[in-house]
Amino acid sequence: MNRDGYGDNPYRGNTGKLRMAVTNELLRVIRDMRHVDELFQWLSEALVQHFSTQVAQIWVAQVDYQGQYFMKLHVLSSRDNSIPYRVALSKPFADLAGEIRSWQTELPLSLIGNVFSSFQASLLQRYGLYYCCAEYLSSKGQPPPSGQATFMPLEAVALLFYNQLPHTDIPKSISYVLRLALQLAETNGMLLLPSNAQSNVSGYRHQVAQKSASPLADLVPRRAEDTDLMTTSNPLASHSVIADKLARRLYREIDGGKNVQELCDITHLDMKEVRAALRALLNERRIELIDSTGLLEDPSSLLNEL
Repeated sequence: MNRDGYGDNPYRGNTGKLRMAVTNELLRVIRDMRHVDELFQWLSEALVQHFSTQVAQIWVAQVDYQGQYFMKLHVLSSRDNSIPYRVALSKPFADLAGEIRSWQTELPLSLIGNVFSSFQASLLQRYGLYYCCAEYLSSKGQPPPSGQATFMPLEAVALLFYNQLPHTDIPKSISYVLRLALQLAETNGMLLLPSNAQSNVSGYRHQVAQKSASPLADLVPRRAEDTDLMTTSNPLASHSVIADKLARRLYREIDGGKNVQELCDITHLDMKEVRAALRALLNERRIELIDSTGLLEDPSSLLNEL
């Protein structure tokens, strides 16, 4: 048997044991998760840690105010922290994720050069990425019988990159784990709107906004400049150093344009949870808060109010 065990039955058996181990861990940790974002973060890290994946991204379909779909990068895990975050956020990745969502199918394991332009392929190869594949995930199945709860559809695309050709059983195992995870998210109520919410998501957002009226709601969080400098020198730092889960989830969505209420809607956190997350981020001097006139709020007074 060669060192990688390619083509050997013992390797297939080892992959089966690995898949079972990851599945058992998934069944254990999902009980403590509240939202699918936490699940996606765990999955991306597990794929890198256990399945020889160099970079794992999970993109989620969003709908803008004109009803147009676009793909948003929700989580990123990387084995090599030298890979710039700006590369992972580049338009070709988003375009590929959008095409896969439109096709509603997987992308088989392929050479980078067969998927991306020659320029983009050369850039990825510079960082040791030579192969990629993708998995389309959809939660359009039937919701669990839990009263009048409303099912929230979700479409996601997992983009996976490798520095060498993985065994053929690896993508199959990854597909199994990802699909099982989404099924568990459904059955554990992680994709259900509250029972009194409308099935239309925009209507639900309006309803939440009415219930969560707060002077804090119109303020706009903006990432602090020193934090931006820190992430420039270490592009993945912001994904590992924020200890608080709620603060980490909120920070991922802060873009300097969304106000606090809009962040509540996107992250599915209530105002009390967002207030605690903002306090944590302000204490760590990661963000600033801007009022409706564009003026910077005093952080010391804000912390007292929060």
